[in-house]
Amino acid sequence: MLKTITRRAPGKILWLGGYSVLERPNISYVTAVNAYVTATVTPKTDQSVILNAPQLGLSAKGTVDKLTGVIDMQVPKELLLLKTAAEVASRYSSSKGAAIGGFSITTNNDKQFAYAISDGKVVKSGLGTSAAVTVAAVDSILNLFGENPNENDSLHKLSQISHSIATGKVGSGFDIAAATHGSITYARYSPEIIKGLSLEYGSNELKDLVSKKWDYSIEKLGLPDSLRMSFANFGESMITTKAIGSVSEFKIKDPDTYLDLVNEINHENVAAINALKKVIKSDYDSLEIFRAAFERGRYLTKKLGMLSRVGIEPDDCTDLIEKSMKNGAYVAKLPGAGGKDAIAAFSLDARSQNNLIEFWKSQKNLNAIEIKEAIFGTLKSE
Repeated sequence: MLKTITRRAPGKILWLGGYSVLERPNISYVTAVNAYVTATVTPKTDQSVILNAPQLGLSAKGTVDKLTGVIDMQVPKELLLLKTAAEVASRYSSSKGAAIGGFSITTNNDKQFAYAISDGKVVKSGLGTSAAVTVAAVDSILNLFGENPNENDSLHKLSQISHSIATGKVGSGFDIAAATHGSITYARYSPEIIKGLSLEYGSNELKDLVSKKWDYSIEKLGLPDSLRMSFANFGESMITTKAIGSVSEFKIKDPDTYLDLVNEINHENVAAINALKKVIKSDYDSLEIFRAAFERGRYLTKKLGMLSRVGIEPDDCTDLIEKSMKNGAYVAKLPGAGGKDAIAAFSLDARSQNNLIEFWKSQKNLNAIEIKEAIFGTLKSE
């Protein structure tokens, strides 16, 4: 009987480090949430490969080379992430001596990743679908071919490689790291590590890249029990690549001002993270230190957006954040790349959190999404 393997990876919320994490060795803080992408893979008796994304109504068929793991298949752009992740994992497995056979792989996204608004349009929630798809797919294929995803942090590294190949760019990688490791502090790897991989890379080149030490920094850091997480989507979407492009243009135009500001942001992020670690150890006096640093970092990030002429935190969103803090939020911000993508907040107790959710529900075009922290694939206990 053919063995079916199922693996899943969580979505994320980036609380600290938006834009500043792009510069090494600046730190970020990202929580994994209990919205999952599940990948189910079943081996086949021949070399055929089938990719299925039923929620998109898409599938593709092809073959995999038993010696190299190369997948011969034409896919629509919506399946490129899945195809690339499957191929990178199978090519890596072949380089480790695994016998590569055919398989079918099916992905399923939890409902929190997207929702329908009044005109029937489906909007992504900003919880990191692409990273979760990539990690779940790589994990399932590695397990199919008997590879240890924890060896040399291979699941994380192969997922970073897959995501970069499929998207054509090398991002900071915080979303892939969180989908692999859960809630963490994260400092990025040098982009040259992946940029050095040739377009026509060989499987042994892939194996060597995974076996070498990368210079990222990851420390697991869950939320303290005193902070309750809430999240809502605007029904719009920040084009992250465009926003990062505008910030990059500002960096080129005025590098000294840019670096000074980014260093200030990172200084506040470090202070917030250090305070958070103390709160976890029941030093509740550090909550106010966390909030002050969080707020200063948020203000400086808004300033970065103003100087870069991109709406990282538009004025109407600043008003919404301030009102949210009067209606149950301890801190609130536009997470990740900002813009009218989503708003996220921490509250100190259930009553405050419920008040906040009710306030958000009263606002036009805000869709509150129920989430909790995910720790290594499980829900954080209440």
